[in-house]
Amino acid sequence: MDQHVFRFQCTSRSKGRLEVYGLIDAAGDSTPSAHEYGVKRMAQAGVIPVTLEALVSEWMHDWANPKSGELVREVYSRYGYMMGLK
Repeated sequence: MDQHVFRFQCTSRSKGRLEVYGLIDAAGDSTPSAHEYGVKRMAQAGVIPVTLEALVSEWMHDWANPKSGELVREVYSRYGYMMGLK
């Protein structure tokens, strides 16, 4: 997704007093600095930046869950490319 569209969606929803998490690795930009400043702008607007890896860890909540390995494999097989996994 284009960083500008992503940033607009996140910042407009954060104004509605919603708790908004921005999945930062889901958006790209034309340059690394454009991405960096886009993330900073979202944070200024109240968006909570998060990465896929951090989000999966939060979803798991309890790594002792017998299904944790299966769930992580499923998420990473679908979205791992955002972290450079193939």
